Amino acid sequence: MNQLTSSLGSTDGEYFTPNSTSLGRPARTYLIDMALIQIQGPDSERFLQGQLTCDVSALKNGMWQLGACCTAKGRMVANFVIARQNDDFWLRLPSTQANALQTHLSKYAVFFKTKLIERQDWVVLAELGQESTRQAAHTVIADADGLCLQWPDNRTEFWCNIEQADAWLNGHPLCSSKDWHLADIDAGLVWVNDYSREEWVPQHIDWQQHQGVSFSKGCYTGQEIVARLQYLGKSKRALYRFSLPTNIEIKAMTPISNSDGKAIGELASLCHNIANSEGLAVINSLEQQLDAVIGENPVTLHRVFYTESSDS
Repeated sequence: MNQLTSSLGSTDGEYFTPNSTSLGRPARTYLIDMALIQIQGPDSERFLQGQLTCDVSALKNGMWQLGACCTAKGRMVANFVIARQNDDFWLRLPSTQANALQTHLSKYAVFFKTKLIERQDWVVLAELGQESTRQAAHTVIADADGLCLQWPDNRTEFWCNIEQADAWLNGHPLCSSKDWHLADIDAGLVWVNDYSREEWVPQHIDWQQHQGVSFSKGCYTGQEIVARLQYLGKSKRALYRFSLPTNIEIKAMTPISNSDGKAIGELASLCHNIANSEGLAVINSLEQQLDAVIGENPVTLHRVFYTESSDS
């Protein structure tokens, strides 16, 4: 992949920046910070059904959804995109999480006829602004080159072998992978990373709002805690959106305080664009809007759009 990035752009390990950046759409990019795990074997569905928050048994062939894997205490080890292609399942998640999730799941996989493979020979590519219909959302289109996943907000992911990556990117307008992560923030999507592993239950990042949690499936690891939070009392933590000037450098998990100096949460994700920095924070509040301080920087927090009419 080094040859690909050197011929088309550069990377700092977190973001891909093309040599020639297109501001128009559609435009393609390389999600260098994402990885893939493939799960194979006749028991894979049954194994994953007992470990993940989403309803794996209801996931049809050629479809994808969001999901998470929790500890017995309901804390997320990782969250991900999960796709089904025939009898195989694929998980797309931050690359810093792939080994940790594989190690966690392997403790339970020994009791099933299943195999987990981190596909280091595959890459995650993406396209923003490709028009699609609601009917096409959450579909997985497979061909000889790889797997193409359609998002409901006119985004597309393409998972393929490294050898196919150059052909998929070459000859098309390219954009920074920051644009993809900014779109995630705009959609209210937080990805658990190495620094936030086992910090949150799914509801803390509104994962149920993205259908990443099924409350009607059977038991899975951590299910009792997750279900209790949903049915016996609403979560006291929620996801908030904010903006900061681009030149302010703040690390994820930086504590956030209210105007009185009391700690109320932490920074979940942050991405810089030309004008400013956009971020998401997990906050101990259910207010629609509140003033806060991140580091030494005053900021106004706003509940993420899909929670404005819901307290779930």
